[in-house]
Amino acid sequence: MADRSKPVCVIVPGAWHPESAYADLVNHLNDNEYPVVTARLPSFNTDNPSASTCAADGDALKQVLLSLIEEDKDIFVLNHSYGGLPGGAAAHGLSKVALQRQGKKGGVLGLVYMSAFVVPEGLSLVEYLGGQHPPYLQKHQACLCTIAGARDTLFNDIEPAKAAKLESSLLHHAILAFESPAPAPAWAEPEFSSKIVFVKCTQDMALPVFVQDMFIQRSGVQWAVKELESSHSPFISHPEEIVGVIASWNEQKEQFIL
Repeated sequence: MADRSKPVCVIVPGAWHPESAYADLVNHLNDNEYPVVTARLPSFNTDNPSASTCAADGDALKQVLLSLIEEDKDIFVLNHSYGGLPGGAAAHGLSKVALQRQGKKGGVLGLVYMSAFVVPEGLSLVEYLGGQHPPYLQKHQACLCTIAGARDTLFNDIEPAKAAKLESSLLHHAILAFESPAPAPAWAEPEFSSKIVFVKCTQDMALPVFVQDMFIQRSGVQWAVKELESSHSPFISHPEEIVGVIASWNEQKEQFIL
């Protein structure tokens, strides 16, 4: 049972992933008494791909965070893959440090990026990758896309039967989410200094280690880095370690201590 006094963990999915893909992590967080909200981004499995920008995803997610803050909740935002863009946008301006100055009790304590995109304001995900979509992205009509070879690209360290089930759960995503500019990200705000963690996945076939290192180095800010021998899906293959990252939060120092 969740402890209502503990911070709420808001999971921001990557592209193509339904909420159910994060069930293992949700269960482990619940076992450690953390309340959890798994977000659903408007650009996922959308009927309106022409309006499904990265900014629209961030705006929708910000409403989720604001509703929790109105209940005086503290929050950790856990971003996976593409979720790093809307997750960072949604948390912008909502740090607990900043909101305390406004007399509010709740706010975002910290951000965890699980092999997630770290893209500066004004650039799209595709632009940041050099102007080309990754080779595993498959475009379809009506501005939608899916992923090819997900078992090898996303779930390469997961038991084959489970990986096949996960692959079958993936749904289409709006391409515009990847091609529209990223809003201002929370990770760049001084209020989140020492409050951001990057989970680097050394067996990641979707975003290889050199790409993850590029995200960290080009951001211009200091990240705490947790390295896992994991695929692109550490929330499935290493959920205990992700919970451990959250549990490393030090209330007195107001930072993650890995």
